[in-house]
Amino acid sequence: MSDDGPWLNVPQAVVLEATRDIELVLRLTETNPALLVIRANRLIALRTEIPLEPDADNEQRGDAFRKLREAKTGPHHDRYLEARQRVQRRLLKGVRTKASRTPDGPFESVDPVEFTRVELSEVDAIDKRTGAVTLYNLRINAYDFIESLTGNPVRPAGAASSRALGQMQEHSSQEVEKWECTGDPVPKLIDWARSRWGEDIQKLPNRPELLRIFRGQFGRVLGINEKTMREVRRQLASREAQRGGAPTHRR
Repeated sequence: MSDDGPWLNVPQAVVLEATRDIELVLRLTETNPALLVIRANRLIALRTEIPLEPDADNEQRGDAFRKLREAKTGPHHDRYLEARQRVQRRLLKGVRTKASRTPDGPFESVDPVEFTRVELSEVDAIDKRTGAVTLYNLRINAYDFIESLTGNPVRPAGAASSRALGQMQEHSSQEVEKWECTGDPVPKLIDWARSRWGEDIQKLPNRPELLRIFRGQFGRVLGINEKTMREVRRQLASREAQRGGAPTHRR
């Protein structure tokens, strides 16, 4: 499988889910799984954020302050477990993961449906019924996970953490063009697709291939994923039909 990381272990993903702070995640390193979870709990206790829109009214602000007080005074372990449950829900929605089927075995991709039968535990995933480990050393794709947080306050990484992320990326040394776009990326993506494949919709690759080619040219861009490419294909197909160029089927 493609190893287009960086990849997060379970405690790192939990800390990112709870704090939206990539710098905290990069500070979370430990070879002992139990100690890793302890350190993650401490980091969550140090940095607790409650999302609040800039135009929130007084009632919403009061509710946010109440939640913040509860988070600061409540048990740290409970906050960790709650964040871990949210991480698992994201995995069910399709955030890419990989794991070993046996201790120290090779990594394999994990189908999202498998997370209906397991629960996360330390750095592994265990069978809900038997409690036995079924997915060893689970890893979560960092880019996919961050994309799933779009709309929430993700803290930007500083210079040191940016360098650390760069060292974790398999393809960090490859030259890529810079993608510059503010607002809705679809119109620019349509222009990009038409410049490469012309006006013939039949030549346009499918969504995964479109995304692969885009990332090969520009790298990973937050907010551009298979869902975005689906809209690109839909709009291009619609334009083709409006010009009368769409194929027709006769009985």
